[in-house]
Amino acid sequence: MKNQAQDPGFGSKSGRGAKRIINKDGSFNVKREGIDGGLKDIYQKLISINNWWFVGYVTLLYFATNAVFAAIYYFNGAENLSGGEQATHLDAFFKCFYFSIQTFTTVGYGAVAPLGFGANAVASIEALAGSMYFALVTGVLYGRFSRPKSKLIFSEKAIIAPYRGKEALMFRLANRRSNVLMKMKAEVIFMIKENKADPNQRSYYTLPLERNEVQFLALSWTVVHPLDEESPLFGLSKNQLIQQQAEVLILISGFDDTFNQDVHARFSYTAEEFEFDAKFKPSFEVLDNGEARMNIENIHQYDKIN
Repeated sequence: MKNQAQDPGFGSKSGRGAKRIINKDGSFNVKREGIDGGLKDIYQKLISINNWWFVGYVTLLYFATNAVFAAIYYFNGAENLSGGEQATHLDAFFKCFYFSIQTFTTVGYGAVAPLGFGANAVASIEALAGSMYFALVTGVLYGRFSRPKSKLIFSEKAIIAPYRGKEALMFRLANRRSNVLMKMKAEVIFMIKENKADPNQRSYYTLPLERNEVQFLALSWTVVHPLDEESPLFGLSKNQLIQQQAEVLILISGFDDTFNQDVHARFSYTAEEFEFDAKFKPSFEVLDNGEARMNIENIHQYDKIN
């Protein structure tokens, strides 16, 4: 008999037209409003966002801050900055802008210098702001590099393959990085809307695995859930799984030998990403010299079974 699990934290009810619970990048499909703000939350966001967003935010703030100080110098009077006369207002503003960058970064080429109390006061404040800005960016950059984070890759499809005279749900994962991951554990939860009287009611089942732990993730790991009579997927077709908005939720944890810390990864497969009557191809080969060689992208490959 199927043993239904408790709600793992996603709610037992879903709105009409709700999408997948876990996105392909491992983030939760949840938009939270009214959360606390503040500098610590900004720091947490800068630590966790992807590299391109981080570079974009840092660059945008850098130029925006210098533009603000340039406007202050300009309205204080561009003539209060030494370095010759400017023919147009635009030339005067760019003179203020480039002087702001030199002050903000403490470069100070000497071609332009502040004159008078007002310009010198603004330059002093900007020099302090620049020192704080680069100190904060350096701290966040170090935090991003020093923060242990897994970079696991999961097979594009979860397949239903022959297994010991029956069938099993399988998916594969591998480590994209060259570091060593050890004591890897997998926990898999199956979500389905099986209550016909209430189509928004979610049911959760913890899927027993053939093996929920491996000591070393040196190659790839094929996670297997046998589809016996006790499985909540037993006897269900792909169309039935799609109609009931089934989703397999995956939590992987392990130990990163480089940082000596635990790492985690999340992933999910929706019913549309199930492939029936398929079998994974080998993900690695053994060379003549006895060395095993694996292309990470091979974990996606499978054959259809006629």
